Amino acid sequence: MNKKTLYHFILDKSGSMSNCRRETIAGFNAQLDTIGALQSEFPNQEFAISLTIFDNFSDHLIRERQAAEFSRLTLADYRPNGQTALLDAIGESVNSIRMGHESEILANTMSVVVIILTDGQENASRRFTYHEIASTIAALEETGNWTFTFLGADMDAVHTSKMLNIRSENVVSFSKSDMHAMMFDVGEGMRHYSSAKESGNVKKDFLDFISKKDRRK
Repeated sequence: MNKKTLYHFILDKSGSMSNCRRETIAGFNAQLDTIGALQSEFPNQEFAISLTIFDNFSDHLIRERQAAEFSRLTLADYRPNGQTALLDAIGESVNSIRMGHESEILANTMSVVVIILTDGQENASRRFTYHEIASTIAALEETGNWTFTFLGADMDAVHTSKMLNIRSENVVSFSKSDMHAMMFDVGEGMRHYSSAKESGNVKKDFLDFISKKDRRK
């Protein structure tokens, strides 16, 4: 039975994220509390979290751990600077997860939810192309055990997410001033996902309960 879920966050820390630095940190840390609560609510399941932050380069800051096993994200950890190597951050994250968990995922004992948060267009990747990442995402989601979510802060998330092959049900554009509410809904997505898993289903759609996909308006 598929009882384990890894939530992998990919957080943009390019220079333009400096105006929502504290909100991003608080939003990520709130997910630790959510996962801790879900572990109590769904004791038959196993929850883990990992984190990549990126600008020109990716920093795989937190490898897979239980929510209670690591310190919270701090201002010292998250210092916005540089450009947006989004494709490299996604590609490196996926490769790292597959290297550590491919057998579990293929055996249908584990699923992965990748949550991408960015406020800008790709402009600095050197290792991966849009075509490579889009093909990879399509192939992984086809297995039924990978879900990719794209959150666009103060940007049109639809255009970029289409280029990445991310399902429209899992894409939201929002205002940076609405970061707290957006992260609350990510937590709600976790709860819906866990509830479905308790019934033996692995959801493809993580944010399908959000009807308004462009929350900037």
